[in-house]
Amino acid sequence: MRAEGDKVFIDYEPLATGTGYVPSSVMLEFGARSTGEPSESRAIRCDAAEHLQGVEFPTATPQVMRAERTFWEKATAIHVFCAQGEFRGGDRFARHWHDVTRLDAAGFADAAIADKALAQAVADHKSVFFAEKNTQGDVIDYHLAVSGGLQLVPDDGALTKLATDYQHMVDDGLFLDDAEPFESLLERCKTIQQKANANKASP
Repeated sequence: MRAEGDKVFIDYEPLATGTGYVPSSVMLEFGARSTGEPSESRAIRCDAAEHLQGVEFPTATPQVMRAERTFWEKATAIHVFCAQGEFRGGDRFARHWHDVTRLDAAGFADAAIADKALAQAVADHKSVFFAEKNTQGDVIDYHLAVSGGLQLVPDDGALTKLATDYQHMVDDGLFLDDAEPFESLLERCKTIQQKANANKASP
């Protein structure tokens, strides 16, 4: 284990050798720029528990940020990528597109889109702590993104970057044998984008 500023890294020996896309380290971040709210208690259990007889796995019920907020956090991060054509954190960003489609499949996207107060709260927070500019040098309007102007599907060169990063995820085995085609992922994101933008906030 090692600490770097407000981050703690837990390094481990991987059981299988991948492409190196995902490092063998877990990062815990304790920065003050995230509110963690709204939150709720969630029961956590090991996915393998139902498949292994005679083994008792520990369980926990931590207080976690609600998935509806996670949706808007990821959707607005994607929106910034679409406006800038790159991701500030470097590589390994295609996971956000995958995550929003899974949140949508679980019903959390619809709940998040319907919660206009939550969407505005995320926009307020990001406007202060995560202010960004587009390729023209204009400030990205998070409030517009959550009230009818969300973009989840990038254009041209940015789309190529996303496709490449997504393929690296597939090649590293993150989806096992269940990776959907990149084109299908984009279609799902386009549908989510349309749903979000159709539910504009009242003026």
